[in-house]
Amino acid sequence: MREIVLVATEWRTVDDFYDSFFRAVGAPSWHGRNFDALNDSIGTGDINQIEVPYRIAIRGLSGASADARTIAMKFEHLVNRLAENGCPVEITVERN
Repeated sequence: MREIVLVATEWRTVDDFYDSFFRAVGAPSWHGRNFDALNDSIGTGDINQIEVPYRIAIRGLSGASADARTIAMKFEHLVNRLAENGCPVEITVERN
């Protein structure tokens, strides 16, 4: 399974999180910056250059800002929900 690594130590804003994920999966410039759009692009597909199956590894989350940590935790919940519903995606979060 392909691994998508996101390094959170430099995330200061919510946009930093989105920019990091979008670069990693080759999202189009018009991709929405909200969880409905993420749900569609990961769960439905045919949007990003890199499609599931993949494992997302978020590393160094403790170095991110509080806002970035919060969105990362919500993203982890979204990805886990997608996986529970049969989407071939996984996520690991390194919190230290």
